[in-house]
Formats: sequence, structure tokens, C-alpha cells
Amino acid sequence: MDDKLAHILKIQSIDIRSDQIGKEKERIPRELEKQREEIEYLSKSVEGDRTVLEGLKVTRREVEKELEEIEAKHKKSKARLDEVKSNKEYQAVIKELEDIKALTNEKEELVIQKMEDIEIQEAECERNNAQLDKAKKEYTEKEKEFEETTSEFEKEIEVLTREKEELSQQFNDELLSRYTRLRTHLRGRVVVPVRNVVCQGCHIGIPPQQYNLLLRGDSTQICPHCGRIIYWEGEEGID
Repeated sequence: MDDKLAHILKIQSIDIRSDQIGKEKERIPRELEKQREEIEYLSKSVEGDRTVLEGLKVTRREVEKELEEIEAKHKKSKARLDEVKSNKEYQAVIKELEDIKALTNEKEELVIQKMEDIEIQEAECERNNAQLDKAKKEYTEKEKEFEETTSEFEKEIEVLTREKEELSQQFNDELLSRYTRLRTHLRGRVVVPVRNVVCQGCHIGIPPQQYNLLLRGDSTQICPHCGRIIYWEGEEGID
């Protein structure tokens, strides 16, 4: 392998690592945004839970107030028993007391039901609050981690950029220009080995005559199918 090709392979390694870093830097804000959306969702759930809980408490207070009013009515009706002057009036008051008793039982059952509903809702609020606190803590930790990772990426990019500039300045010919052009419209590696007479970029066999030229190693070869720069990697192989 000649020096120019070796330099191109080093530059390609730098570019591949730079691409990896670029993808990671794009992933980081997306992941943070996903966690922010989860926190927002949990926050709305917690707010909704609080609204439901407050509504249950209001209903309970209203029913308890109704019970107080019914109790007051019960006392008045009971006091009227001493004032009735006929059996008909007596029976009417008794019927009224029975109705009040039935209504009291109904309201008391409703209060008990609301108390149970409140207890269940309070437990739900507590669970969701715990999830929200956990999500916020994880977000803070992840944000700090990402800031540190991004900082490390920036430092690595600076080093890689300097290395690429130094390598590029060591030679400037058609091979480097071709490599640069290929990088603009091809994914992944643009300098690839040939294995078993097959280009490892497009996985199509190259002509035997061109393969023989590769074996000689005295000229740069281009895959006739995909246009990538190709080389023979030898028995052990380097990639």
C-alpha cells in the first residue's frame, strides 16, 4: 500500500469517527427532549390528579353539610312528636322521620364512599408525584451527563480536525480530491478493500485485469460499479 492511500485511510478513519460523534451530538438533544416531554406529561397527570382530588373533597364537604341540615331537620321533626294532637299528625311525623332516616343513611354511605375515593386518589397522587420527582431527578442527571459528554466530544473533534488538516496538507492530489467528492454523496466508507475479487463497498466483483493491478499495488484503482477507491488488503486484511 502506497503512502497516499495510507494517508487517505487515516483521513477516512478520522471522518468516520467525526460522523459518529456528529450522530451522537444529534441524539443527545433528542433524548433530552423525550425526557422533557415525559416530565410534561407527568406534570399534567399530577395536576389532573390534584384537580380530581379537590373535586372529591368538595363533594364530601357538600354532602357533610347536607347531613348537618338533615340532622337539624330530624331534630325539629322529632320535637314535633310532642306537639301532635291527632293520630294522623303523629303518623305523618313518623313517616317524615323515617324518610329523614333513609336520606341520612344514603348521605352517610355517600360520605363513606367519597372518603374511600379520596384515599384512593391521594395514593394515586402520591405515586404520580413520586414518578414526577424521579423523572426530574433523572433528567437533571442526564442533562449533566450529556453536557460532560458533549464537552468531551468537542475536544475530540478539535483533535480530529487538526489531525485531518495535518494529513491533508501532506499531499494534495486527485486521490484526495476524489475522496472528498465521494464523501459528499456516498454513505459510510468510500475507500474500501477488495476481498475475493469483490468490492466491499458495493459487493460486486471487479474485472480480473483490474484485480491484477490491485495485486501489483503500483496504482490507485476505482471500483467500476460504485466509484469507490479500492485497494487490496492482503492476506491478513486491514479495514
